[in-house]
Amino acid sequence: MTKRPTQADVAQLAGVSRATVSYVLNDRTDGRIPITDQTRQRVLDAVAALGYEPNALARSLRAGTSRTVGFLMPAVHNPHYWSILDGAEEEISARGYHLLLMTANLDAERERRCLGSLFQQRLDGLILMPTFIDKFADEMEMLSERTSPVVFITPVEGADWVFPDIRAGAEAMMEHLLRLGHKRIGFINGVARRHLSQTREVVYLEKLQEAHLSVDEQLIVRCGHLVRDACEAAHSLLDLPDPPTAIWTVNDLLAIGALCAIHARGLRIPEDVALAGFDDIELAQHLYPPLTTAQMPAHQLGRRAAEFLFERFANPRHEPMQEVLPMQLVVRQSTTGIAASGRS
Repeated sequence: MTKRPTQADVAQLAGVSRATVSYVLNDRTDGRIPITDQTRQRVLDAVAALGYEPNALARSLRAGTSRTVGFLMPAVHNPHYWSILDGAEEEISARGYHLLLMTANLDAERERRCLGSLFQQRLDGLILMPTFIDKFADEMEMLSERTSPVVFITPVEGADWVFPDIRAGAEAMMEHLLRLGHKRIGFINGVARRHLSQTREVVYLEKLQEAHLSVDEQLIVRCGHLVRDACEAAHSLLDLPDPPTAIWTVNDLLAIGALCAIHARGLRIPEDVALAGFDDIELAQHLYPPLTTAQMPAHQLGRRAAEFLFERFANPRHEPMQEVLPMQLVVRQSTTGIAASGRS
C-alpha cells in the first residue's frame, strides 16, 4: 500500500519547516512566522505534486467543529422519508458538511437508542424526525441542554421546526372525492402511532358530516404500516356487503397495497372503485393507473430543515423558526371519471 504523504513530506519537498506548511494550509497569518508569497506558492506546489490531503478529523478537532450533522429518520421502507433526507443532504453537502444518518424503524426502543447514540457523537447539529417524542422526557431534557442546535421535522413547542400543512392536504382530498359523487369512502389508516394520522382521520370524519353523510365505522380500517397490511385492509373493505366506491389510504405506500387487492379481485380503477393516497412519492405517478394523491413537499421539508439549522449556526439567538409548508392535491387517473352514483 502506498504511504499517504504527510506535512513533513510537503515541508521537505518545499524546503520549509513543518510549521510553515501548517500556517500556509490553515491560512494563518499572525506574524510569528513570516511567509512570503514565494514561500506560500512553494508549499502549495509541493501539496499538488504529492497529492497531499489534510486530515479532516484533525482539522475539525482544531477548529472545534465536526462539520457533520446528525439526521434521525423514522424508517427506511417508505420512499417519502428518503425524499426528505435527500432534500436535507443536498443542502448540507452544498454547505461543505457531512450527514450522519440513523434510522429508528418505527420502533420506540430503537428510536431511544438512536437518540442516545446521536447525543454521544461529536456533531455540529441535529435534524430529527421522531415518532415517539412524547415518550422521551429524559432525552428531550438532554436535547435542551445541548449547545449544538436541533431542528425538528414535526411541530415542537419552543423549538425550530418545519412541517407540511396536513390538514389542507386532507381537506382537498376529501373534497375531491365527494365532488366526484362518492358517498361511501373507505379510509385505510395504517401508521406506527395513531397521532401521526390523527389530522387526516379527523378531516375524513368532518368532511363526511359536512356532506350530511353518515359515518360508517366499517369503512375505517386501522392496520399496520406495511404494504401487506393495506392489502389485507382493502380486501376487508371490498368484502363488505355494501363496499366503498372509493378508498383513501393514509399514505401512498399503503395505496400500493390497496391497489394490489383491487387488481387481485379483477376490479377496475377507477370505474369500479377509486383509489387515492397521500404524500405523492415518485412511484405514485408510475402506478397503473397513476395515483391521485396529496403532494407532500418532502424534498423541501428536508432542505428547509437544513436551512434552519445553518441559520441557527449563524445566529444562535434567533427567535424560534417555525414554518408550515403548503400541500396541494394532485389528481390523476385513479380517481377521475368515476360514476359512483350506482353504488352509493
